[in-house]
Amino acid sequence: MAEIEVGDVILAKGATGRFHAVVAGVRLGRLAVERCDGRPSAPLSPRDVVTVYKPAGAPEAAPRVRPLRPSGQLRLDLGGGE
Repeated sequence: MAEIEVGDVILAKGATGRFHAVVAGVRLGRLAVERCDGRPSAPLSPRDVVTVYKPAGAPEAAPRVRPLRPSGQLRLDLGGGE
């Protein structure tokens, strides 16, 4: 499993089921988390973490997308609601 750091988004399992949370801190081997649904959560054990989501950053290059071409089925409405 990936190393869990402050700021990572995790999928964790708790007494009420699985939930997504952001790691706010690590202390004494426990994870302090802020649940994404706003509900309170006690500190978690790393064993309760199912998945760790790391930030990927911005893409290195612009995506290759072909420019759109008008077709006979599309009409541009510039009337402004008339």
